[in-house]
Amino acid sequence: MIRKAFFAAILLFVSSPARAQGTSVGSSQLKIPLSARSAALGESTVSDPGQFSSWLVNPANLFSVAPLSVTLTHSQWIQTIQTEILAVRIPVAAGALGLGGSINSVPGIEIRDVPGPSLGTFNARFASFQMGYAQAVTRDVVIGASTKYLYEKLYVDEAAGFGFDAGLTYSTPLLGLSVGFAVTNLGRLQQFQNESSDLPTFSRVGASYALQQDEFDFSFSGAWANNLRDHESHLQGSLEAVYSQKVSLRCGYQTGYESRALSAGMGIHLDFIQLDYAYVPFSLGLGDSHLFSLGFQF
Repeated sequence: MIRKAFFAAILLFVSSPARAQGTSVGSSQLKIPLSARSAALGESTVSDPGQFSSWLVNPANLFSVAPLSVTLTHSQWIQTIQTEILAVRIPVAAGALGLGGSINSVPGIEIRDVPGPSLGTFNARFASFQMGYAQAVTRDVVIGASTKYLYEKLYVDEAAGFGFDAGLTYSTPLLGLSVGFAVTNLGRLQQFQNESSDLPTFSRVGASYALQQDEFDFSFSGAWANNLRDHESHLQGSLEAVYSQKVSLRCGYQTGYESRALSAGMGIHLDFIQLDYAYVPFSLGLGDSHLFSLGFQF
């Protein structure tokens, strides 16, 4: 209970518009990975052409000639943070359209105005609704953009706002090598406790290299992610091995976080169904995170 109350206090602090050196940053839930595959690969997938799971890291990754795709994700983040996500990729004449919605919740936060027994509990709620589009401008270059509506409620305080993502991927002349660049979460929340707050904006640049060896497909990814609001940088790297296009094993690593670095996961592809799992261990007594994604292609 003490740990839960301590974490809830941290969540409320970082999510509220607290000014530091003239900067106010909210919507910290946008820092949480929103798909099992991306989480297992350490969010290093800024250059991941055609992978729907990497849409929220780089909207250019949305583009694919694949048929209609639907993904459901459940995330059990540290302590009691839960996220539910529904996303759809729709092929259109000139590109690919993406629609998605997510709900984050932190239940059972205790209410106190003075030391002593709590006056009750409340749930913190965060929601986002996103629409994106990606299109190939040449045979090798894809650009994409997304816009999102954000809403959050902490006890009796509410805030809403808009965000914007943009990115590109480039398939280089070297077979299997792609590079990517993206900026995500440009925008701000309005009227939270009568103040506005900026979103946690990230810039990312990275590359991926894919090769085949007998029945295995290997993919190596690396990225540099820079949090432009908090002035923090993270190096990210990952390896994915796919056997016979059916079973995937994944691992990732990130620098720059005090409580997490390694991640791992696996995926199973059966006909039109894709099941993915990610495990992200935390230190400092925060527990571990588990993410599950279920995808369909029609």
